[in-house]
Amino acid sequence: MSLWTDLLGAEVGYISAGGTPTRTVSLGSGPAVLFLHGRGGHLETFARNLAAVAASGRRTIAIDLLGHGLTGPSTGGRYTIGEIAAHVRAVLDALDLAEADLVGQSLGGWAAALTALDAPGRVRGLVLIEPAGLQSEAERLADSMVREAYQRGGRAYEEPTADAVRARLRGLLADPADLDEELVAVRTRLYAPPGARDVHRRVRAADNTPWLLTGERLAGLRVPTLFLRGERGHTPVDVVGAAARAVPDAAVVTVPGARQWPQFERPRQVNTLLNRFLEEGNTDVVLD
Repeated sequence: MSLWTDLLGAEVGYISAGGTPTRTVSLGSGPAVLFLHGRGGHLETFARNLAAVAASGRRTIAIDLLGHGLTGPSTGGRYTIGEIAAHVRAVLDALDLAEADLVGQSLGGWAAALTALDAPGRVRGLVLIEPAGLQSEAERLADSMVREAYQRGGRAYEEPTADAVRARLRGLLADPADLDEELVAVRTRLYAPPGARDVHRRVRAADNTPWLLTGERLAGLRVPTLFLRGERGHTPVDVVGAAARAVPDAAVVTVPGARQWPQFERPRQVNTLLNRFLEEGNTDVVLD
């Protein structure tokens, strides 16, 4: 398959979210589901998911986060998770969405959780895919596997050759052979401008300590929340489990044969799971 066929029939365009030109892609009609990618990513992260969820009777929308992909830069310039979550709320306003379900991967999961906390009446449900924010940066980088992935990511940002980007993306997958070369080409182009590299440096350097998803903060979530992790994901299973126990209505599902990108590596299983969760509005869902 190709990004062209995966997104066949999608509408790609821009909206002004709080004054920031924001790239979007959308499919279908019905209750809205907003997809938020991870750090250094872009909306094509969800190319294998949008059509399948739209086919279940949903309006699926993915965006490039603040300063990422082809979305405009931050006016504040710090790129904290607080700024990124504020941009997500501005996207909801710009799309005139009174409420939506949020699906976020990594940094996007962190932003989704903060959005649900800061604008509780506007979020119906949360799917957090290998979410960031459950550990401090120091705790994360104490793990050698995470530290190596972090270093690969840095090389891709600083010298965005196809080889460096390919190495970065392969580190997100349980089976590197699953990597789509078209995605490598897209990301290499998006990383090439000097401004994009500056954004990545700032996102990495941002002090996000005030916004960590502590147990106390997660206890404030008042919507059904599904934590979705890869069997070989970077976040320790006990950390994800503790986070889920802190949320009043939450569950954890582990996707076999996946690492950081279960929605990309195992789209059929994940899309089925997403549709069940969105349809039933509760966390009593299991993976076939």
